[in-house]
Amino acid sequence: MSVIEMTTFVVAPDRTSKMLAARPAMLSAFRTDRRGFIAARLVRVAENTWLDMVEWADADAFDASRAKGANLPEIAAFFATIDELVSVRSGVRYDDAADGPRAVRTIAYGTEPSQVGELYLPEGDGPFPVVVLVHGGWWTAMFDHREAVPLAEDLVSLGFAVWNIEYRRIGEPGGGWPGTFDDVAAAVDAVADLDPAIDTRRVLVVGHSAGGHLATWVAHRAALPEGVPGARPGIKPIGAVSLAGVLDLVDADEVGLGSVLTDLDAEPPRGAPPAAHPEVWPAVAAEAGDGVARLLLGGGVAEHAERYAVASPVLLADGGVPVLALHGMADEVIPPAYARTYAEAATAKGADVTLVESPGADHFGVVDLDGHAWGVTRGWLAERLRQAESGG
Repeated sequence: MSVIEMTTFVVAPDRTSKMLAARPAMLSAFRTDRRGFIAARLVRVAENTWLDMVEWADADAFDASRAKGANLPEIAAFFATIDELVSVRSGVRYDDAADGPRAVRTIAYGTEPSQVGELYLPEGDGPFPVVVLVHGGWWTAMFDHREAVPLAEDLVSLGFAVWNIEYRRIGEPGGGWPGTFDDVAAAVDAVADLDPAIDTRRVLVVGHSAGGHLATWVAHRAALPEGVPGARPGIKPIGAVSLAGVLDLVDADEVGLGSVLTDLDAEPPRGAPPAAHPEVWPAVAAEAGDGVARLLLGGGVAEHAERYAVASPVLLADGGVPVLALHGMADEVIPPAYARTYAEAATAKGADVTLVESPGADHFGVVDLDGHAWGVTRGWLAERLRQAESGG
């Protein structure tokens, strides 16, 4: 189970600003040095008293962190501002749901801090079909798996187990090529050993935006040549859904898709969640002038044509996993034409692709739980299960 560490401490008023200034560097050190670190929240409960809530993947990660103590200068600098440690406690995390609190298991599938996922199980004994959720956010570390939590909760209510994955992203060590692809492939294959209640013959993958690209890439892993990231899949899904996915990385490179990230004052798209890690934005902005595809793959098409060939769904576009390519017609972030181009290329190669263009939906409208697009997604997932159970 995911473990929440709750530390209460006292800081004198004249040291408060120093403590807050030391906080970002301390958290950055945690992300790089501590396996299983998920997130942290600092709460001021009285004038001089603070509650620090840190989420760890499991009890072993919590214990290992305590054993390391202030092993890095950035961590020691934060601890040095504290005048009195009042208490340290831990507890298992529960998330609120419509039918009551639900335990969430955070499971590591690798040794890096971002190689984790959150597992939700419905009530009952199973076996449950499972949806692997892949969040978006320009493949960058500014955003994380928490933006997909509403989708996870809705899918659990429908009887799915949900594996909401994190992966290394641009702006953190190992993000981009090949780490992002290695991680997503490993996270999907980890479904085989997550829990006995999961039916590994009924695995579906759903992703939004950059996550839609990665979910569709997962659908075509069987077509990847030996030796490239994601080849030789251990899990073959019965279906994949791209919600506003970046399905044509070649065009994304040519038009510099994502160069808007260079503007730190840009107005976010309607419905966009706040960045989970805004401190990463300046570093991404400094490199995103030619678009984010180049950051993801380490360069443009002219330099790395072989990477684009095995990373862009429109170029892979063969294989036996059915795909729902769903895009909002009013998407102002990712061109709706990407879904059409992908569907045409994949269909021409004999792939099973359903193209749906959601009228009036913008980039985040496709993940609105009450919207047309998510309703289509729910129906398509149910139909895939029906066909799988009937042998279709």
